[in-house]
Amino acid sequence: MATVFYDKAAVEVTHNDVTEQLLATDCSLNFSNSQQPLFMIGAKRALGQFPSAARVGDLSFNFLTTITGTHFGQNGNIINTVASGIKNCASNGSETSGVTVKFAGVSGLGFLTSYGLGVASNSVSSSSAAFTFYGSGTQLPVSGRLTGVAGEPLNTGALTTGIVQGRYTNLDNFATTVSAPNTATETATIFSAEYSLSLGYNPVYKIGQEFPTTCFYTNAQESINITEDVFNSGLAFKETSQNLVMTVSGLGGSSGMEIGMSGAQQVNTSMQAGLDDIVRTQKTLTAVY
Repeated sequence: MATVFYDKAAVEVTHNDVTEQLLATDCSLNFSNSQQPLFMIGAKRALGQFPSAARVGDLSFNFLTTITGTHFGQNGNIINTVASGIKNCASNGSETSGVTVKFAGVSGLGFLTSYGLGVASNSVSSSSAAFTFYGSGTQLPVSGRLTGVAGEPLNTGALTTGIVQGRYTNLDNFATTVSAPNTATETATIFSAEYSLSLGYNPVYKIGQEFPTTCFYTNAQESINITEDVFNSGLAFKETSQNLVMTVSGLGGSSGMEIGMSGAQQVNTSMQAGLDDIVRTQKTLTAVY
């Protein structure tokens, strides 16, 4: 097998004829092929092993959070754009299409199953993404050889200008504000935030076919963990929710990438204190689509 080094294994994502290369730090691909042995009375050995489930592939990678332009009317990288479009589908059960992912000469049509990013003060932001490959019609989920370069040569100079940096990101709209009678109003300072999104799909298989005829989007759940310094905010359990937007900015304060949360509710809060450090509070907000 040919040796492939990192500098020849750029991750490339294509959706609706729009292609973007990502500054990935790693990438992994795994396949599962479920088999079940079949036994018969009178025979000591199994008659053979037969498929008990469809072949499924999983691909995941980590990459630097970049804001490299506008895709489908939104600032940010193509993974964030795809995630935004899926979770904001008009209704559950919507038929969906996958995106093409390439790395190290291997390519396939996959469905985004998870996406996340983290941002902290004075640090470079890192993101993660995972895809599931079901295959389509008579096509294999993934094809190719472990040689060559995915697409055009990686232009790191252009991509690095849009790396998200905590120095330029402002998440004040997530900060807790406490106000009580005869007490001054106190607004939290946010130190870090971690965002995650998980997506569910339902592939539809017909008799006689190994790969699904179509695939339906079912649901999505996202959460964000905020670390701040206000510890007397408590936790209010109530039915009301709010719409929030997380905006992260690239180096030099370039146009921010927005991550919207519709119907977000606070579900958890905790506090920790360490030696020679300020008290920090973590709060978790979730939204379901």
